[in-house]
Amino acid sequence: MSGKEIIDSVSFGDHPSPSNYMKTDTGQLVTPEFLAFIQQTLTGKLAPSKELDAATPEVKALAEELSVIHLPEWHSRDALKTAEPTVTGLKQATRVAEYLFKRGLRMHPELEEIRWAPTPGGQPGAFDTGLHITKDENGHWPSPDPESFYDLEDIKVTQTDDGRWVAVHPRGLSFDAATKTEAYAGVVDQLRERIEHARHEQTKESS
Repeated sequence: MSGKEIIDSVSFGDHPSPSNYMKTDTGQLVTPEFLAFIQQTLTGKLAPSKELDAATPEVKALAEELSVIHLPEWHSRDALKTAEPTVTGLKQATRVAEYLFKRGLRMHPELEEIRWAPTPGGQPGAFDTGLHITKDENGHWPSPDPESFYDLEDIKVTQTDDGRWVAVHPRGLSFDAATKTEAYAGVVDQLRERIEHARHEQTKESS
């Protein structure tokens, strides 16, 4: 054909058109939904959306619970530990929350037996296993001592290929040094500073 003419355009599947993409600071093209998912993953909180804005307070509260779920240690009936604390969640938390609400599911704080507490000064919620607490003898939720979040036995020290030593604590702390002892001591110092800072913040909040 000497004269080329476009008869019709065809789109395949449900792939978003280029107009639905957004450019990030690094020049990558991503969808708004993907950015919202990344924000939820990094912060541990639901990203703003039209669906969330339109939801009732009850559905919003349930969606927040489902977006990032902090699971405690799991034990079998004979008290043997079968799973370590972990973090999971749902990508479509608002949609699932609305569905479950229509199914009759409700939040009843008076029936709550266990509650998750974030690590003071720790990583974002989606990466923080935190600590689970129960009510005290007076039926109140206690404020855990910041030191209870950190166990020195969790520090792991390994040697790198270049001969240096790196100490790592799963609460998001690490220290690099020339010797194994120095690396371990470096993380211990970081733990001490973080615990002291958290205790100071607790004192300010309670005063």
